[in-house]
Amino acid sequence: MNFNQMRAFHAVAVEGGFSAAAKSLGVTQPAVTVQIRGLEAELGVRLFLRRGQGAVPTEAGERLLAHVRAVMLLMDRTEAAVASDPAMAGGLVRLGLSTPATIMGLAKRFADAHPAVELRLSTGNTGQLIEDVLACRVDLIAASHIEPDPRLAGVVLGRQRLALLVPAADPLARSGDPLPLDALAGLPVLLREPSSVTRQVFLRAADAIGLSLRVAASLGSREMIREATAAGLGYGIVFDGETGHDPRLAHRPLTAAGPAAELLAADVRLSCLPELAGIGVVAAFLALAEGV
Repeated sequence: MNFNQMRAFHAVAVEGGFSAAAKSLGVTQPAVTVQIRGLEAELGVRLFLRRGQGAVPTEAGERLLAHVRAVMLLMDRTEAAVASDPAMAGGLVRLGLSTPATIMGLAKRFADAHPAVELRLSTGNTGQLIEDVLACRVDLIAASHIEPDPRLAGVVLGRQRLALLVPAADPLARSGDPLPLDALAGLPVLLREPSSVTRQVFLRAADAIGLSLRVAASLGSREMIREATAAGLGYGIVFDGETGHDPRLAHRPLTAAGPAAELLAADVRLSCLPELAGIGVVAAFLALAEGV
């Protein structure tokens, strides 16, 4: 197995097809096909199944991908890995965020400690970010988790609890006191998309107390939740670190009695591939998060 074969294999897996992989690598599709066929012949297994215009890894392909993705990222991080100080080596940290407010203080501390390292930040929900870090599109993710993903290593940054966003002129905005979850019965609520941990945490808690929900809309970002709430479409469900400082809005912490109270919360974890946790700028970022 050579590097060109691994690079072609990784590109097909990440891009979802041979044509897209060829485009990303700047080569012809037949060149990619030759590399994959050679790798399959060498390993004695089929690595991809064709699906329309795309391709998906077989079970053997998934096993290989778990190792190749780390190799590819390690190649990108060679300079940082051999440098005694990431700040001296320079470089890049790609960080994916599901809750930006929880990480910006840490990002500022890292930038102050390592001014030669560029921070490249992107956002997404937890499911998307896990896919990104597994595919080596980002180096680290800071995301809310109901349970830690066993494929990743990392540290807990904190714990977030759910809150209700309400229009500033709404009667519910007259108090900032915690609001019992069962007070939402019959109210129009605004939820994130199905793959969002915010939504999953809320539905888990609502189900635990038998709450009958009236979902007014499912929205694809916290910004859309804020705008829809301000427009009066419903009451937004967000984590308390996402309430923002919009004068059109107020928020109430959500609470529940008994065991359901802890179901309204989720850990925020800083995570990466285990193979990268001790290397270069990734290790430096994790160490800062741990307070080392």
